[in-house]
Amino acid sequence: MGVGRKLKHWIGDERVDLARSRLHEFAEQSTERHLRLAVTGLSQSGKTIFITSLVHHLLHAHRSGSLPFFEVAASGRVVSSRDLSTASEHPFPLRQALAGLSQDPPQWPESTTGLSEVRLAIRYRRPAGLRRVLGETGTLYLDIIDYPGEWLLDLPLLEMSFEQWCEQQTQLFAGEPRAKVAQGWLAQLGEIDWTAPADPAVLRRLADGFASVLQQLRTGPDGLSLLQPGRAVLPGEYAGSELIELFPLMIDHWPSGEVPAGSYLDLLRSRYDQYCEQIIKPFYSRYFSRFDRQIVLVDCLKTLNRGEACFEDMKAALSAILESFNYGRSGFLRRLFAPRIDKVLFASTKADHVTANQHHNLDRFLELIVEEAQRNIRFDGIETRSLALSSIRSTQAAQAQMDGQVLSCLRGISKENGEEVALFPGEVPTELPGADDWNEERFRFIDFAPRRLPLNDLEAKHHIRLDQVLEYMTGDLFR
Repeated sequence: MGVGRKLKHWIGDERVDLARSRLHEFAEQSTERHLRLAVTGLSQSGKTIFITSLVHHLLHAHRSGSLPFFEVAASGRVVSSRDLSTASEHPFPLRQALAGLSQDPPQWPESTTGLSEVRLAIRYRRPAGLRRVLGETGTLYLDIIDYPGEWLLDLPLLEMSFEQWCEQQTQLFAGEPRAKVAQGWLAQLGEIDWTAPADPAVLRRLADGFASVLQQLRTGPDGLSLLQPGRAVLPGEYAGSELIELFPLMIDHWPSGEVPAGSYLDLLRSRYDQYCEQIIKPFYSRYFSRFDRQIVLVDCLKTLNRGEACFEDMKAALSAILESFNYGRSGFLRRLFAPRIDKVLFASTKADHVTANQHHNLDRFLELIVEEAQRNIRFDGIETRSLALSSIRSTQAAQAQMDGQVLSCLRGISKENGEEVALFPGEVPTELPGADDWNEERFRFIDFAPRRLPLNDLEAKHHIRLDQVLEYMTGDLFR
């Protein structure tokens, strides 16, 4: 072979080798996918329980058969899963939560009081048609952030001035139950000259008093949700910081003219601005700017149980949150953080607290609550769905005879007294309740204690629709 032909042959082989190298490099890159999932919800909506169950089932998806509607697991294509959360600065307390749920008697995990993170690596076999091009297996890295629902209510503050926030809170505290709970604290505000030089000790006392009011409204019989600032309720790493010594000024007559520097009003306004800039913005820019998909958890049954004030307050809180999560080009969140969320699931928790024939009603009821927000999100080209679920099933189906008819019932352990009960829990409305519905004390859905969740040998009976959630949120990434 001549020198020219040898050179041409060598160059040809070199190009082939380079092409193969690049194809191999592309295939290696294509074996990994990343999904950051936002699990959003108000206080006590079940975020921690949801994440615990989701991760537990995924870690056993290669052999348990507990996720029949999660295609990659049901078809046997999950090779294995690995929990990488320990590498996080704030790892999700999975072991503690599972230890409580697997003991006898089992215990619900503690509510979230700070930020934590989950990271899973899910190794799976590709569908047959893609294996030749992209390789036999791929890996999906799934990141989930857990944080108190109370902090979520801070996001709307970024669109309000201090004066606007005070006006909003004044309107809220004019109604019950806020007015009664805050009566003594509101009286203290009227004793202060807000243009006088500020005494930090006085502001600290008033801030502590307002935080106490918010705690009473949160944990009292009405169980309100729209409570701001969120860090006054659950301060997290800011406990003891002056940044959260903040409250709205709710007085009959605001000082007129220029606000004196160093006055009570000047210091309150400054702290509000610092709260927004130094606490709210960094938190949301760090996490929410990188989310790909979102699950919004809602406890519809709790709000129905607690009456009209709780229900209307939950709707207002959820509306405020979802307005902030306006994903369109002109939306505030996009202007601030440029989110890239392309799919949203609205999920009503505690589907196991109603009979199976009420699951459709629970789906429908949630759709009514989020109807406007869902319509706006869809208008922006984002896929949405509403679904009732139970992260951990705590009841069993039962039947009872009444007047010659068979009634669908539930059997479970009452959370209140620890006794086993069998009952018809009631019907979920398919329309938003009117005034007469509240007066009739129509809604009495009881809370159940958890049934033991095994550390191994998971089955589909341990949850309701968790597999459908996984398929909807992640199924396309395994194909």
